[in-house]
Amino acid sequence: MAAAAAVPGNRGSRGGVLALKKEGGEGEDGSEPAEMVQASQGDGEGVTRPLPSLSPGHDTHHHRSPHRSPWPPPAHGGHNGSSPPSPPTEPFSEFFESWIAEQSRDLAELRAAASADPATPEPDLRRLVGRVLAHYENYYRTKAAAAADDVLRMFSPSWTSTTENLYLWCGGWRPTAALHLLYSKSGMQLEHQLPNFLNGGSLKGDLGDLGVGQIQAADQLQRRTIKREREIDDAAASAQEALATATMVELAGGSGGVDAEAMEREMQAKADGMKRVLEMADALRLETMRGVVALLRPAQAVHFLLAAAELHLAVHDFGRRKDGRAGGSLA
Repeated sequence: MAAAAAVPGNRGSRGGVLALKKEGGEGEDGSEPAEMVQASQGDGEGVTRPLPSLSPGHDTHHHRSPHRSPWPPPAHGGHNGSSPPSPPTEPFSEFFESWIAEQSRDLAELRAAASADPATPEPDLRRLVGRVLAHYENYYRTKAAAAADDVLRMFSPSWTSTTENLYLWCGGWRPTAALHLLYSKSGMQLEHQLPNFLNGGSLKGDLGDLGVGQIQAADQLQRRTIKREREIDDAAASAQEALATATMVELAGGSGGVDAEAMEREMQAKADGMKRVLEMADALRLETMRGVVALLRPAQAVHFLLAAAELHLAVHDFGRRKDGRAGGSLA
């Protein structure tokens, strides 16, 4: 007989993931197993408990000592570290193309590790996960440097497709999408293994084998991320509404024409406000990615990063092809 822990998708969606545990043993956190652990179906309001640390050393499955972290510490520097971003040495559009190529190489390595038989040794999986996360960190450091030079293009990028731009949130992907991805991939992998599990077999140790403690940690991360997204949404609204200040209205309606220098100063101040929004959003994107990886075992982290790379590259390629067809029809 199996007990199930159900986690619905974000903001009350009906999608979910099941964590199956055979009865008669202790839970992932050493407690007696519950018949069902239901995660929050709400949108995160009213949650006042602080999120337990999801540092790279946090492991809800094996309860490693904090001094035995399976993950590398975050790289410092850029807008997520203590030092300012370095000036860009190439246009960000060129860097983005190299990032896509790098992510494609990561995708190949992640696929090989996920499908290896015999299984890839855990230390090798940790190093691979660390390299992939380091590539994400480098992407956001470079993006921060480019934004410091010209934040306007970060909100209307030419290096992504119109399809990708349709789903942008504050200059990038919405952080809670990482949790949706985790739940979706976990549910798919569990469903694939469910017949064998119900016949007495074991789960493979991928995302279909999330434990109750891991699901609870993911739910807490989701709640905190929703709260942070709302704070950033508020900051973005304030920055956008600042376009209609009395000073701007006066400049626009001046009888002697628009004072170009004064307009430049005011618009630069508005752009600085949006740059701060981008910094907060990118910091949350990277923090959420690391938070999800931190609650997973190494093999599970490989499957999560693999799903993230597959999704991003598939949407990017689809959008590029669609834009190409649209451009051809207009020629």
